[in-house]
Formats: sequence, structure tokens, C-alpha cells
Amino acid sequence: MVVAALDLIGLGRQHSQEIEQRVDEAKPGTRTVLSCTHTHHGPDTIGFWGPGVTASGVDPLYLEGLRDKVVNAVLKALDETKPATLRATSVQVTGLAKNARDPHILDEELSCLQFCCPDRDTPLVTWLIFPCHPEVLWDQNPHITSDYVDALRRVVEAETSAPCLAMVGAIGGMMTPDVEEHSFAEAERIGRTLAHAALGALGSVPSAPVTCLTHIRQEYAIPLTNPLFLLAMENGLLPNLLADRSTVNTEANLLKIGPAWLFGVPGELLPHLGLVFKEKIRENGATVPVIVGLTNDELGYILPHDDYVYPDDPFAPGEHYEETMSIG
Repeated sequence: MVVAALDLIGLGRQHSQEIEQRVDEAKPGTRTVLSCTHTHHGPDTIGFWGPGVTASGVDPLYLEGLRDKVVNAVLKALDETKPATLRATSVQVTGLAKNARDPHILDEELSCLQFCCPDRDTPLVTWLIFPCHPEVLWDQNPHITSDYVDALRRVVEAETSAPCLAMVGAIGGMMTPDVEEHSFAEAERIGRTLAHAALGALGSVPSAPVTCLTHIRQEYAIPLTNPLFLLAMENGLLPNLLADRSTVNTEANLLKIGPAWLFGVPGELLPHLGLVFKEKIRENGATVPVIVGLTNDELGYILPHDDYVYPDDPFAPGEHYEETMSIG
């Protein structure tokens, strides 16, 4: 079982499937779960942000190299596995993120896992998940960066002398940074605040052997009704995602690691649904329920059924932008 994080806006399921297939050919039976941080400051791996309205922004050579690098990283990880104990907890970190669609619905929970050397109880890797778009720097930023996620990882790695894996949770809604200005200083502040909160929370939790490791994957078909997505496929901005005339195939993942249950969703879950799913997971036995967004797919926003109102004009969606970036 390998979990990998990519500093990308998102990655379609066809790519995650190819990566897993190539890993399985080299190491039969390996399951691979990929999650993108959804940074708004990286290459276009989806297709929407090209030089024109009929030109995809995806560079096929970049994607080919990307897949090679992910496969190589996964195979290297499999060759370097070590026994580990686990610390798992969560902490509320307030004031860093806001819900731009429904301000009264907030998920401000930072989920924290840390795998440790059983003999010395020193960190081997820290894994953090927070529900907020990495978009502090906004659209005027010309630099390639992982936004606040960079400072988060950098601080944790400096304190622990071990790698830090960072992912996002239920970032739909949208959960966006609550900042005074769109600057590197603000990105640094948010990342450092999260890092210190995580280190403080983990420092109060003892490590323990992992008595349960289970991975459940559910593949399913879902209708694609968004006319913008259909138009984008017709114009070549998106690859043809349709499994038949009206549906796309995707997947959900549930990874149980001791007391932590991590639910991987194939897009940007709205925080209301994130909170509902966390409670269901907790009711079924998890001590630390976690949502991991953009897992093995990127279908855009995932909204509650009763909150979905497609705008009359998707090019001027008003309060319903999320519907125009959802498959339906």
C-alpha cells in the first residue's frame, strides 16, 4: 500500500490508473492512492487553463514525465519500507480558512498522523490533512509554488528531521484562505501556524502499534450532466471521460490505519458533506476520522443534492460557481 501526494491542481483517474498498473507490473498486488494538494500555482494537468478557450493547457510530455516520476517514487518507497508505530490525532485550527459559499459551515480540523521508529520513538514521516484551497497567492501570482503547503511541510520537516506528507480535506464550498493580502508572507503565516498546531497536537499523543490496516475501494459510475464539461470535451479541453453516453467511472477509497480512518473522495467535497461523512466514519469505529480530497481522480466540486442549483448562465454563475465546476 502506497499513498502519494502531488502538488498539482488535480489528476484524472486515467492517470492514477496507469500509474497503479505500472506499479503493479513491477510489484504485483500493490495498491496506490494518489492525492493532489490542488495548488493553484502549478502546471495545468486538467485542461481548462490553456492559451485559449479551445486549447487545452495540458502538456502531454509533462504528463508523461510526471507519471514516470510518480511510479519511480512509489517503487522506491516500496523498496525502503520500515516497521513503524503510529500517533494519530486531530486539532481545530481556527481563523485560517473561510467558506466563501456558506460562511456558517466550517471544517477547521487539521488531521495529524505520524509514523515513528518503534525502537527510538522518533518520527519517520508526518502526514497532515487540512481542508483549505492552497490559493493564498491568488491569480496574480506568476510563480510555481505549493502555496501555504510549502511552509507547512518545511517547518514540520525541520522540527522532526523526517519527511512531511501534506494533503487537503473537504475543500469545496469553497474553503479558501482567510487572509488580509495575497502574499508569500501570508502563505508562510498559514503554513507555519498549521505546522506548529500539528506538532503540538502530536506531541501530546503516545505512539502505538498499528493493529489494523485495511483498504477498501469502491468503483462506481456517476452521471455527467454539466453542459460546460460536455462542451469542454467536444472542444478538446478535456479528454473524453464518458464511460458511455452519459456517465463517468470513478472511485472512493477508505483506508483504515489503526484508529485513523481516511476516506478518499474523487474531487472537492463541500464541507457540509465532509462533516457528515466524518460523523458516519466516527460512528462506525474511527477515533480519528479524516477526509482526503482529490483522491485518484478530480471530478470538481461534490455538492449536497439539496444545495445543487445549476445557474441559468454558467458564464455568470453568481453564488453557484461550484455547480459549473462539478460533473453534475
